[in-house]
Amino acid sequence: MELNIAIVDDRTEDIDTVILMARQYLQNNQNLKINFSKFCSGEIFFHQLAGNNYHAIFVDICMEGMNGIELSRRLRLLDSNIDIIFMSTTTEYVFETFQATPFGYLIKPYSFEQFSELMDKIFHHYSAITKSVLVKIPHCEISIETDTICRVLSCGHNTELKTSSGNVLRSIDSLNYFQKKLLGEENFIECNRGIIINMDYVLTVKDGDIVMQDGSHYPMRIRNKKELTTKITKYLSQKLKGGMYL
Repeated sequence: MELNIAIVDDRTEDIDTVILMARQYLQNNQNLKINFSKFCSGEIFFHQLAGNNYHAIFVDICMEGMNGIELSRRLRLLDSNIDIIFMSTTTEYVFETFQATPFGYLIKPYSFEQFSELMDKIFHHYSAITKSVLVKIPHCEISIETDTICRVLSCGHNTELKTSSGNVLRSIDSLNYFQKKLLGEENFIECNRGIIINMDYVLTVKDGDIVMQDGSHYPMRIRNKKELTTKITKYLSQKLKGGMYL
């Protein structure tokens, strides 16, 4: 398996550390290959992005000019699937990175074991079988990757889906159909009657509403508000913790 990975850091020694550890990692995984591209600023990386296909990006948060958080915000507008791994000497920016749905957060200096575990996750992510669901829309049926579904709303006897690319689809399938297809997955919950959300696209919970990364708000069922809040908070924390190495 072969991956294209970018490193964006204004410290050449930190770029060299990533590449050195990657070479060591590949010695232990000779069936894998990594193509690395190096960039000393967020601006340079962003200006050459068009036409390049990166599976993951290691990006330093504190850089001159466009910092890592701003770069990731712009990147997410163009690519919702790339794995973003933040690097920093501190944890103070952790919550600011949530909107970019980070795949990992490395605290410098990190160990080879921490780096290797993160690389295992990246390769596993791209080698895993993608789950999909068949969606009936007027006059045809299409297959949609479940991880790209942000939310499903009940609209009478039909449903409305919003995907990570911003597309909104009107389906003639019932809400019950999507309840059976999605609610068995750990990232989907029904937050209120007729509303299924993907917690991977949740930004925060505020005033009884679930706030999504695109700015939309969805109310939580009053009698389950505490339970739902706990579940969402725990999911988001565990997701970040799984790729955070202190």
